[in-house]
This record gives sequence, structure tokens and C-alpha cells, in this order.
Amino acid sequence: MIRAVSPKGSVALDIIRSLPKFDLNTILSDPPKLHEDKGQLISHWRIDNTTCFELNDRLKAGLKTLETGAGLSTIIFAANGCQHTCVTPVKAQVDRIQDYCRSANIDTSKVEFVIAKSSDIIHQLPRSEFDLILIDGCHNFPSIFVDFYYAAKLLKVGGTLIIDDMNIYTCQLAARFVQSDPGWNVELKTTRVAFAIKISDTIDKEWSHQQFVVRRSSVNKLARAWSFCRNVSYGFRSRLGLTRTQWRHRLPWRKPCLDRRPNHP
Repeated sequence: MIRAVSPKGSVALDIIRSLPKFDLNTILSDPPKLHEDKGQLISHWRIDNTTCFELNDRLKAGLKTLETGAGLSTIIFAANGCQHTCVTPVKAQVDRIQDYCRSANIDTSKVEFVIAKSSDIIHQLPRSEFDLILIDGCHNFPSIFVDFYYAAKLLKVGGTLIIDDMNIYTCQLAARFVQSDPGWNVELKTTRVAFAIKISDTIDKEWSHQQFVVRRSSVNKLARAWSFCRNVSYGFRSRLGLTRTQWRHRLPWRKPCLDRRPNHP
């Protein structure tokens, strides 16, 4: 099913070999060319092999899933019989995915394609209903953070969040936040992807309850610097056997300056 059809502009699909049944190894040996770059169809803009196998192992028929972006991952969702929602602004890409699935005998009747930018429509999707969400759409600032914020709300407790393309700073930043937050349990993290389980709803907590933010805030840095200085001075005082008052009087800026005596003619 396709919603919100965008203007036409597809590119012819390369002829592909039909597969008797879904075989991920066979597909990865000759991945379909689903993306377009500078007028050419390419196959390397996709989730890597580690992510493909990990995703495939976690999926089963009937799971309610969502992805921002589209590509080889969409084929894996469809092949596993998931009730899948795929959000992408590129109608031509959807056509290529459907053509490939027809040639590979993969049923796409349970896949709903939403032709739109995820940041424009993700807030309209039902909350706490998805078992697994893959963030792999627009990676610019702030689009991925919009996707992440609403994905955290759309995901069920116990559901899986996947953040791809962590070689890109914005994706890496979102994954680092997830790793530091008590509402998530990161089960797998590579240089490319992170898989995390949602433990509880923490996304709307104030910044002062988010350690990732607190540790990087200037107020906290000043407090940590002051604490460090106090600990260092305590170590020196202990070694010299001085009280705090004695230590303060030994500091160079606390010593009286003899040159300040008034000069008499």
C-alpha cells in the first residue's frame, strides 16, 4: 500500500534474478540497486551485513515495525511478514523496492509506504504501538533528532530501536545519548549501528535528569572543576599535616606583601 504519492520521476530498475524464496545470503551476494546518486542506480547505500543479519534474526511475522528511510532493510521487513510502515520521500525508490520484491517472490501486502519526509509526519503515528523502529532516513541536523524523539514515543516498552549510520556525527550523538540514558539498554553497538531496548519512557524528562546533558553542561563542568581542586588540595594538606586554615595561609596569594608598607620621606 502507498500513501501520499509524490511527483513522478523514477529510473529504470536493473534486471534482477528471481529468487525461489527469501535467502538473505543470496540477496547480499548481489544486493539490488535501490538508490540513485548522480543519475546512476547504486547498491552500496544500505545497512551493512552485520545489521542485515541482526535485523533478520530479530524479526518475525506479525511484528509492528517502522523505518524512516527505505532500501534493503525494507525488503527484509517485508520478507519476514512484518506489519511494516516505511516512510520515505522518494516514490521512485518505493517503485524499485516493489519491483524487486515481485521478482524475488517477496510479499509486500503488509508494507505501507508513506511518501513523505519523516520529520513531517512521524508525530502523527500512533504512540507506544511499534515493536521495532529503524532510524535510517535523513541524517542532517535536526531531522534525526526529530525522528529519534518521536521514535522513542512510538516504541513499546520492550521494543527495539535501531540507529544506523553512526559514522555520521548526528547519528552517533543520538546513539551516545541512548547509551547513557537509564531508559535504554544497548544490546549491540558497532561503529556503524546501535540496537537498543526501550526499558522505560524517559524521553520527556528534564535535562537535569539526563546525565548525557548534565555532564556536558557548563554549570556541571564548573562544579566538577571546583570538586577536583578541593580533592587535590586535600591531598596536599594531608601530606603536609596541615589544617584547612593553615593550608589557606600558606597559599601564595594569601601571604602579606611587605612592599605595601607606606613609604616615609
